[in-house]
Amino acid sequence: MITRAITAAAFGLVAAGAQAQGFAGGVLSVETSAFFEEADIGYTTYAGGLQFDIGAGFGVEADLASYGFSGFGSDGSNATLHAIFDIGPLMVLGDTSVGAFVGRDGYDDGDSTIFGIEGKGEIYGLRSEAYLARHDGDLGEITLAGLGARYDITRDIYAMGDLGLADGGGEGALLRAALGGGYRIDGGPRLWGELGRIEADDDAFTGDETYLAIGAEIGFGPNAGTSFGSRSLFDIVPGL
Repeated sequence: MITRAITAAAFGLVAAGAQAQGFAGGVLSVETSAFFEEADIGYTTYAGGLQFDIGAGFGVEADLASYGFSGFGSDGSNATLHAIFDIGPLMVLGDTSVGAFVGRDGYDDGDSTIFGIEGKGEIYGLRSEAYLARHDGDLGEITLAGLGARYDITRDIYAMGDLGLADGGGEGALLRAALGGGYRIDGGPRLWGELGRIEADDDAFTGDETYLAIGAEIGFGPNAGTSFGSRSLFDIVPGL
């Protein structure tokens, strides 16, 4: 299966990076959510990633995610491989990284390729991340865009927000927006919750829904985590 092939290739390349230099960090996370309007519909996501330094500011990262959709009658999976360049401090920005990625979404009706560019940086304590991607497969061609931000209120408490867009052209578009906050347990995981809204301009993707999500994430390794994360249509449009 193509999804298995890209997964094997991703971790093969990451292993090569590990032999060239060293382990930079990893992450494990779980998220579960439920919709307000349709209480029997929700989803749970399990994800993990590993990142390795190659040298001269370059690195590779591989991510895997599994999506379980209750009430939708289907499940999904994703494998993503990133090529990353760590720029470091840039003008008014703090640590800045840019990257390119390719991935594969797997679902009951087939597979789709996703590829795009991404970047992250920090300014005055506000850490932000953005990406632009193309999703191409059995569901047709879909443009994806995402923007996320996090701000530390105290050493352990932070606020966060996310925006995600899936545009299928003439097939319709969907916007996902959320606000939330989290707490870092000293020496342990980060716990967070968010309240979000999914709005579609027609029924091509799904109806309008409000949802509540909670999750936990733990980073490990020298960087206590990875630069980016999985890139999937399911992160914007659950249970296609």
